[in-house]
This record gives sequence, C-alpha cells and structure tokens, in this order.
Amino acid sequence: MIITLLVPGIMPAMVAADEDSPSEDDGNSTLLLPDLVIDDLSWSPVTPETGEQVTITATVRNQGDTASGVTNLAFYSNGDNIGERSVPEIEAGDSEKISYSWIQETESQVEISAKVDEEKSVEETNEDNNGIAAGYITFKKTKLPDLIISSLEYTANPRPGKFQDIYISVKNQGTETSEVTKLVLYVNGSPYDDWQVPALSKGESTHFSSAWTPLLEGSAQIRAVVDGDGLVAESNEGNNEKTATVTVAEEFLPDLIIEDLVPESTEAEEGKNLNITLKVKNQGTAPSEAVQAIYYINGTAPSQEDIQIPALSENKGTDIIFSLIPDREGQMEVRVSIGSGKVIPDSNRSNNQFTKIIDVKTILPDLIIESLSLNPEAPKIGDNITFIASIKNSGLRDSANSELEYYINGTNTTQNAKVSVPAIAAGGTAEGTFNWVPEEEGKLNVRLIADSGNTIREEEETNNERTETVSISKQASSITGGSSGPSPGSSSSKSSSMGSGVSKEPAKNVEVKELDTRNIMSGYHVKYDFAKNVTCITYVEFDPMKTFKKTTATVEVLKGKSIFVQKQPPGRVYKQLNIWLGNKGAGREDSLKNAYTGFRVEKEWIGNNSVNESNVTLLWYDSKWKSLSTEKIGEDEDYVYFRAKTTAYSCFAISEYTGEEGTVEAGEGIQETLRSWEGTGKAILNSSAEKEGSMEKKPMGVAKILLAVSLPLFMILVEYFILKKKI
Repeated sequence: MIITLLVPGIMPAMVAADEDSPSEDDGNSTLLLPDLVIDDLSWSPVTPETGEQVTITATVRNQGDTASGVTNLAFYSNGDNIGERSVPEIEAGDSEKISYSWIQETESQVEISAKVDEEKSVEETNEDNNGIAAGYITFKKTKLPDLIISSLEYTANPRPGKFQDIYISVKNQGTETSEVTKLVLYVNGSPYDDWQVPALSKGESTHFSSAWTPLLEGSAQIRAVVDGDGLVAESNEGNNEKTATVTVAEEFLPDLIIEDLVPESTEAEEGKNLNITLKVKNQGTAPSEAVQAIYYINGTAPSQEDIQIPALSENKGTDIIFSLIPDREGQMEVRVSIGSGKVIPDSNRSNNQFTKIIDVKTILPDLIIESLSLNPEAPKIGDNITFIASIKNSGLRDSANSELEYYINGTNTTQNAKVSVPAIAAGGTAEGTFNWVPEEEGKLNVRLIADSGNTIREEEETNNERTETVSISKQASSITGGSSGPSPGSSSSKSSSMGSGVSKEPAKNVEVKELDTRNIMSGYHVKYDFAKNVTCITYVEFDPMKTFKKTTATVEVLKGKSIFVQKQPPGRVYKQLNIWLGNKGAGREDSLKNAYTGFRVEKEWIGNNSVNESNVTLLWYDSKWKSLSTEKIGEDEDYVYFRAKTTAYSCFAISEYTGEEGTVEAGEGIQETLRSWEGTGKAILNSSAEKEGSMEKKPMGVAKILLAVSLPLFMILVEYFILKKKI
C-alpha cells in the first residue's frame, strides 16, 4: 500500500506502508483509549460564610484502557466558569484529586459543577461523560454565636452525705458575640442550681461551681443546660447541654464479668485448633487489676496457659483471643472462669464465669458410585460379562467395610445380589466386581446401590445409587448413561464426555483437571469457582453474549505442550493448561465479554526461580502466544493470586513474561477449531489425536489392489468356459 503525504509548500512524499502492519479496521488490532470521568466533587467548609474561602475538590479518574494526556479541569458556579486547573497525565485505572479555592462575596445559593477535558484535547472512548454536578452551596451573610457546655466536672467517687463540688464551663465557639442568657444545673431531672451567663465574645469562656451533697447510694444524673429557653439565636441550637452519670457508693470496687464467648467458626472440628474470643467487661465502680482466667472443656480443665486479662478501668471492656482443641464431635461445653480459683478484689464474685455450647463438626465418609464399566465392552448373548463398579469415598473420613448391591432387570431377566466392598480412605476409590451371562438380546437396566445395608453413617445418604443401560445383541453394543447419568470425571461414553466439557487433549498429557457446571444465559454474569483447588485456576467469570444453558467448564493442567499448540510459550513457564467451556462455542471470543481468569502461583516456585512477581503473566494461544493483562490481587502463606483479563478460552500458559514476541504459525487458530467442533463435536487438527499412529486410511487404494487381482482371474475363467464349450 502507498501513502502520499501532502504538505503545503513541500513536494509530495510517497511512503510504502508495511503490508503486515495492522490498520484500525483490519480486525487484528484494538485501539486503546483513555476515558476521563469525575467520580466526586466536594467542598470545604460545607456551609461557608459569605466572603469565606471555599476549597472545591474534584476526583478525576481514567477509566479507559491507556494513559491520558495532560488536559484541563473547569469549575462552574450556576453554569459560570469560576476557574480552571491543569490535570496531569493519569494512568489507566488511576485517579487524581484536583482542588480550586474560591470566595463568594454575596449571600446566595449556587450550584457547583465541573468538567474535565472541556476543550477535548484528549481523545477518549467516550467524550460525553466528562462533567458532573455536585449540588448547592449556601453562603450565609449573618454571623452567629454558638454556646456550649465545654466541661462538666465533679468529684470522683462521691459518697453519700459527703459534700461535693460540681464545676461547669460555658464557651462561645461561634463567630459573633452572644447575648446574656441563663445556665441551669439539673440533678436526676430536677433543677438544682442556676446562673446568669454574661455576653461572651467569639471564643470566650466563663466558669461556674455548685455545692452538692448526695444522700443515697446509686447512680445520679447531672445535667448542665445553657440557653435552654432559646433566648440567643445561635448557629447550632442542638449543642447546649452536657450530661454525666455519677455513681454514689460507700465503697468502690471493680466487677469483672464475661459478656460472651465467640468461636471463630460456627462449626469446629475435632482435633483442630479453635480460636475463641473472650469478651470481658469491668462493670464495677473502680479500676480492676490484671488477672488470669482458665477454660474447661466438658467440665475438665486440659493442660493450658492462663488467659491473661489486663487491668480495666470502670465500665470498660476488652476482647481476648485464646485457643483450644475440641476433644470430641457433637456438642462441646466450654466454660471460662476468671481468677483461676484465686480470690480477687471484686464487688460480685458470683458472676466471674461464663459457659457456652459449641457445635463440633461430625466428619463423615460419603460413598458414591463413580462409574460402571464392563468387559467385554460390547457384550453378546452368551458372553460372561464382568461388571466393574468404581465406588468413591467423596467424604472427609475413611469409611468402614460395606456392601454393594446390584439389580439387573431386562426382558425375562431379573437378578440381584450383593458384593463386599473394603474400607475406603477419604478421597479414595475401591471396586466392586460381579459377573453375569445374558441369554437374550435386549436392553438391561443395571442399578447399583453403595452401602445397601446403610451400615455406614454418611455425610449424604441420598447419593448412593446409579443406574446404567446395557445393550445385549449379536452385534457389539455399548453402555450409555442411565437415569442417574455419569458423574463428573466418569468415562462411560463419548457423548457424555463431550457434554462435560470439550477436550481432545490426550489423557497421558493431562496431569490433573477440575470441572464446574453453571447455566450460561445471555445477559447474566457467570462465575465458575473451582472449589477443590486441585489446579492453579481459581475461577473463571464473564458476561455471556449468547445462551448455552447448562455448560461445564474444564481446567486441564498439562504435563507438557498441548497438542493444539505448535510452539512452546515464551518466558519462564510455571504451568501450561487448557480451559474449555462446553462444546457449543461458549468459550469463543464472539460468545463472551468482560472475561477474567483467576489463578495462583506457588511462592516456592517464585522464590526458587527468583521470579519477579510483576512479570507473572497469563498467556493465551490462538495461532500465536499472546500476553493477557494480568494483575496481582493478593497472597497467602503459600500462594500469590492473580487476575487476567481474558479474550477467549482454549490453551493457556502461566509464565514470567518479559515481552518476548510470540511466534506466528500458519494454520487455523484455536477459535476456528472450536467453531469446527460446534454441531458435530469433531475437530480436524494437524496435531490431533484423531489420526491412528500417523497412518491414513486409503479405501480407494485397497479397491485398486482387489481390482488388479480379480480382473485377470475373471478373464482366465471366461476363456476356460469358451474353450470347454468348443470341445
């Protein structure tokens, strides 16, 4: 392509454009632009006086995909420009606070607004979202006083019948001199004393005192009110009083109580450490000393360190965390006692204990029928069929020995029996095997029941059954999913495996995989959470543009390079993997938007390889390796967690990527491969495992060989019959 540059006064220049350089509309590039918006517009002070300086602050954020250039920010009062400020370059996702100081000389109410990039000096993805109106500022011309009770003091630990002094201070914290008014002292709601308060200038205070003799033990309320009749016009009429509660007693002592015991988990586990928060309060009339407490589990005090309770002032509380280990399942009684059997100064020693019942989780096994296979796979009449049932313990505790019961029902056929199943460790599997010889053609329903005698207490008692359908004929047949259907990870049939997530990756190259199923409906955000945490992918989320209903997401962590990838990924590679969304195209680029993939990387790998965390990147493959925008979102003791903005779902790699170019290869990309799967469920890939030992079947070649052999034989036979007839 030739580009001609025309500049006035200069000869035309012709430049040859690189044919491989992407243009805006060639479909191979995306124009990244900033997008400036104003998130917030505020001012201080909120209610200014006329002539008082007001500082207006705008928060400008770049919500676009790339950094913005330097621009301007204009401030307005009732639509009139009152000033401008420069806005520096802002990186994508960042924000800047821009302030402008302004003085309004007249009493009025004005609307404050602002607009960024008013002259459109920055090209943005959206030019219509640069302004904001924040509300109205009311400027008052009149200055007013503001009378408050700045202090209310009394003698500590008052005793009945003893003389006490009460001291009151009144202050004018307003902006104008106050008028003469009145101060009243109330005791237990009744007027006790009063004074005339003189005019006070701005910031001036005055002081008063009153003699008080309490008569009875108990609580007494003291309240001082200035200008209670509202004789003085003030800027704030709601801050004219102060109240204090006084405890009158012959003797002042602390009183420690336990308000609650709060376990960190609503269901603890036997043998595992449990943190409990002890809430302690001193509700007495004097500070308490530092003391100790101990705990009891079901009435017994196990070996432990004392719980340290610090000194507490009166009416103050604190939270103390201590740990214990539950010794049994079910309900556990936890009792905490303050003082550890020692005598402590306390006004009430009968309230120093607290008891709480905590549920301790009952951990159980959970037996399911994972799959059913048979040998031969295509049984015929008279075959001695070996049925192999895989029983899995999906619970968290080992199971005991159990029995597998099976029922075979078909045309003129009914048989049932039980098979012994050994103990199965948590997460493990065992096999139950039985044999049967069919005598007639037809379909058989094979029903399997794990722990048929209900001898094992399980976490879930309703998932022990599975039914499969087997076809018996003179020709080979196959096993297909029955009413319960194959469970995730089973290999009962090709159609069911395709339904549980597209994958033509050879099993020998898959190190581990995890599945999750969701309904995909256009317009509803979808998030797949891989809760078992067996892979490095933690979640997949996106906004569907099409409806696929029930769809399974499959994550495969690979042992080496995928068969769909022609080149190794660039950088120092942590993991190579595939992520598939069903087999109907749900993971294609044109089926989703706003997609993000969460993943984690072991800290041990980062440390052992001196990896820079900021360079950890999720790479996506489609004809070449492409780096995805990746950010760190957190970490724990073992892993660093990341999130990557994702284009589509197919082949990926996690790598320490420092900008190496991906290698462009010929041939169709993964997205085209997914399109070829749609409808037929088959893919034509140069690297696919579809070919058998790299040998191509050539039926026409076989036909030619047969023709070459049979034609001469036929001619010989014809000639023989002709000669015989002549003879």
